[in-house]
Amino acid sequence: MAFTVADYVLARLHEQQVDTLFGVPAAYCSPLFEATGGHGIVPVVTASDLEAGYAADGYARTKGLAAVAVAYGVGTLSMINAIAGAYVERSPVVVVNGGPTAANLDRLARFDVVFSHSTGRPDTDLRAYQLVTARAARAGTVAEVPAVVDSALATAIRRKRPVYIEIDMALWTAACPRPAGPLPLTDPAAGSEQQLAAAIVGLVRAATSPLVLIGAEIQRYGLADRVADLIARLGVRWATALLGKSTLAEQGNGWVGVYDPPHSAPAVATAVEQADLLLMLGCVFPNGYAPLVTSRAGHIASAYDGTVRIKGGAKQPAEIVALVTALVAEAAKAPPRPAPPGLTAAAPPPAVGRLTYRQVFERLGAALDESWLVVPDTFLGIYSAANLPVKGRDGFLCSAVWASIGHSAAAAVGASFGSRRRPLVVCGDGGFHMTAQALSTLARYGRDPVVIVIDNGIYAYEQYLIDPTYFRAAGASPKPYVALNRWDFVALGHGLGIRSGRAVNTAAALDSALAAAKASNAPALIVAEVDPHDLPAELARADR
Repeated sequence: MAFTVADYVLARLHEQQVDTLFGVPAAYCSPLFEATGGHGIVPVVTASDLEAGYAADGYARTKGLAAVAVAYGVGTLSMINAIAGAYVERSPVVVVNGGPTAANLDRLARFDVVFSHSTGRPDTDLRAYQLVTARAARAGTVAEVPAVVDSALATAIRRKRPVYIEIDMALWTAACPRPAGPLPLTDPAAGSEQQLAAAIVGLVRAATSPLVLIGAEIQRYGLADRVADLIARLGVRWATALLGKSTLAEQGNGWVGVYDPPHSAPAVATAVEQADLLLMLGCVFPNGYAPLVTSRAGHIASAYDGTVRIKGGAKQPAEIVALVTALVAEAAKAPPRPAPPGLTAAAPPPAVGRLTYRQVFERLGAALDESWLVVPDTFLGIYSAANLPVKGRDGFLCSAVWASIGHSAAAAVGASFGSRRRPLVVCGDGGFHMTAQALSTLARYGRDPVVIVIDNGIYAYEQYLIDPTYFRAAGASPKPYVALNRWDFVALGHGLGIRSGRAVNTAAALDSALAAAKASNAPALIVAEVDPHDLPAELARADR
């Protein structure tokens, strides 16, 4: 049997340990799905195109690289929100798209005949994805396929960002040469890493109260061990950004907590914001960071996105793997300073009383061990999730910067294939409305995530941002446009194939539901009912 263009794409993906193709098949890409069996890749068909994108994102964050294919136009443009989030948050997703044929493009140009799912422009998808990927390219001939595919995959792996590959759909089954040699997967050092490392370590050694803040790029580039070594050799305090939570085990000397402004725990905020030298490694800066990075620029050395900036100076190129390696070597030249004891999580109180946000997160904290991957959504509880006592490394995944509600349940689909841990989703009911059909995918493929929906009947985060006084007045009505249609979530879960569903409204009942879910290897849905006027502790503190 001839080796085809579809085989080329799949062979290259398989070389990089990709064993799952997420998507919604269509005529544009169905030959790609047809060929997966010959390459040890399992196709996972999701309930929507957006879910496919989120699932691929969750897989990429846990496995290292992901692939997704949906229909041209109607599918890819529906999925673009998920890929934009992957771009911002350094998640290498490979979007493989079947595109218009040469005949399609000729008829469009000569006779204005619009090809299937087209806007009437020849390159809508390509141009759209150029805005949200590190590389977007089209192969219109078989001869172009190897270079387009290889360059895109290498870019995704080196840059830790999504890429877009569009291939003339008539070429999928055409004969194609096999891959020639391995992909170039590493960036060369810029040459300045050793000098920059010496300068940075010198600043840390000279500081009175330095602190290292760890971001997502450390996890994405597999640098956790080296950064742990660096912290130990420097003897400094350290924290993580929310996007980098659980990159290192949250314990040991110097551990301060998760910095997630504007609602960080007070002790964490003080430690980070008053450090006289703050070394930020691999951090992505969302809007909440603006006060820190603008007012404290003269006290910050940061390394991210292939650059280093020291104390407000000009950005300088630096390859992050080479830089961290050089930092460790430089730190080893002198003994470490004594590091203070790390933060230890308080023991949770007994499970007593009706559920509140505080109770939900206390019960979750009590249940966590190294078997769980916590996947919180963007909702009122995201700042509480930042303070969960996640055990071990790589036990946390969220849309902390892009902040797209509904990400969690669908990302857990992909994470259930990519992680050794079991996803534990914590989602507001508003976000769950966005991607509830992901339960169907979990049931169809026998995946085992546990999905907790916090049910208060409103888009509560939006209400908080618009008018937080609502939460201080028990009789107040929410804004009419944030009220949700009330769903019977347990019945919905049953309809989508989730047999284990339970609604709870007390702390003891939540403990029982979590224990029952953990004892089963089936997906489970737990609906945690809370008062719509209740606020998580982190937001209630800020609202006083």
